[in-house]
Amino acid sequence: MNDQHVHDQNMPNHDMPKDDQHRDDRERLPSLTADYLNGTLDPAETAELESLLTQDPIARQMFLDASLLHAQLAATPVALGYERLKGDRHLVQKSVLERSLPGAAALAAGLLLAAACLALIVTEPAAPRLAVPDRLAVPAVAPAEPNDLHYDNRQLPITTVAVLHDDDDSRTDAADTTAAGRDITPSTLESAAGGMRLTSSDGADVRLEGLSRFGFASGDSGALFSGSVRARVEDPTKTFSVVTSNLRVVDLGTEFRVSQLDADRVAVTVFDGDVEVQSRVRLPVCYWPFDDLEKDQRVTTDAVQSLPAAFGDVLQRCDGIVGPGALRFDNSKGSFARVQGGTGEKVGLGTLSAAEGIAVEALIISHWTAASMDYDEIYRKEDGDCRVLLSFQNDGMIHAGHSEPAVAPGPCLSFGLHLAGRDYKELDMPLDGREGRPTVADLTDGRPHHVVATYDSFTGRKAIFIDGTLRFEHVYPEGTLIVSGGPESAFIGSMSGRENFHGVIDELALYDFALTADEIAEHHERTRRGETYFGPRPTRPNTPRWQAITRITEGQTRIFNSRTGLAAE
Repeated sequence: MNDQHVHDQNMPNHDMPKDDQHRDDRERLPSLTADYLNGTLDPAETAELESLLTQDPIARQMFLDASLLHAQLAATPVALGYERLKGDRHLVQKSVLERSLPGAAALAAGLLLAAACLALIVTEPAAPRLAVPDRLAVPAVAPAEPNDLHYDNRQLPITTVAVLHDDDDSRTDAADTTAAGRDITPSTLESAAGGMRLTSSDGADVRLEGLSRFGFASGDSGALFSGSVRARVEDPTKTFSVVTSNLRVVDLGTEFRVSQLDADRVAVTVFDGDVEVQSRVRLPVCYWPFDDLEKDQRVTTDAVQSLPAAFGDVLQRCDGIVGPGALRFDNSKGSFARVQGGTGEKVGLGTLSAAEGIAVEALIISHWTAASMDYDEIYRKEDGDCRVLLSFQNDGMIHAGHSEPAVAPGPCLSFGLHLAGRDYKELDMPLDGREGRPTVADLTDGRPHHVVATYDSFTGRKAIFIDGTLRFEHVYPEGTLIVSGGPESAFIGSMSGRENFHGVIDELALYDFALTADEIAEHHERTRRGETYFGPRPTRPNTPRWQAITRITEGQTRIFNSRTGLAAE
């Protein structure tokens, strides 16, 4: 089963109406929606539209797909009526709208937020009514303060990682980066038979050879998913590295090639100079055990990067689930910990950014109410629509467009990421007790639970584990990068001082790679014994992210296992 098939089977099928009446009603939907938003819908037609959205779930999903998914445009130049440049990403978003509601393709993007209002009135009568912003009053860039929709949907500046010199038949997964000579942001590129040539923002000459798939994650590195990449760095003060799963090849002022031979084996050839082959150190980027807290201390420090997290006014220290310390959150406004540092000037930069993979791991005792519109954040970094979050949510159909795969409304544990070429998506695990998933009662039983959310671009797998066991997942095309990091502070147990957690959080760890199922099971067993995730291995400031295996010199070719980082036969 290929990745595309996995994706398609999880999405609603709008082409299979239940009966002829519903099919006829759905044909009326674009016209009714357009008239309503233009203020020309009479009372009888209003009742018809409300009836259609109430009685036909597929029509309602069509309506939501077209409006809620694009409500974020209300704070962009598109929604404000500014001229769009050719190749701008919003043209891609408009094509999605046109496929969802072909008859309503001419609607202005700003009016889509009003469509979201009608959907909320019809499908969620108990939810607060949303106000349509005044088009003349909304600035081109929304303020940093999150809005009532629980999301700060600004599109913040994204770092440039390379210049694409010629694309021929090649393409990238970001629609605004395919033109020759254009700057590109973190993207996965696919070259045709003729290859592709780029210059990284740090000056490396990079060539994709033949049919290759390469994720350009930053100015000094990228990830090879298939095919072959050749790189050369002229500046002796600069380096360029190629990552393949658990392996990294770093140039030392040289020219080299990395080729993916099969799922496990990678060949490294050196044409000039030396390269160093390294394996990943599978420890977190940041780890807050919360064991460093004295009675009146209001700051806790991460054990790896020494990033402090400052307490809100009412956040309290408590006995640890593992070790002497943990944090107790009481669901009030001042109950949060704000990470000080780890940010970058633009999206894609900073210690807390991740591209090829990510894992968020914590021990929690939850007292979440699961009430409508109640969010309890475990971890959240809100860099506009490039956020990372792990939180309990129950928002009905309000943000149904974020869910991938689509799930029924209700309480869920949500893992949100912005994926290159796919925008912001959430893996919303229903807390319904079905197919091995836990219920709300299971996770709010007063006992500790081990929660891990992971994403791996080398497999495309996005997953949530509870107490050492895989409970929910979705698979994207292999090579889909994360776009994250940036100028906004990360919060533990909160979203910028809102949506505060209720309960205890301990042993919070963040990784720039995906933990394996075996590692997660091992961590869970250790916590059951009262140990940290890492057992006797120390976690200390400035822990190396990679360790050297060997060096390869000019004229040599060596083969390695990309998953283990060891030399292969």
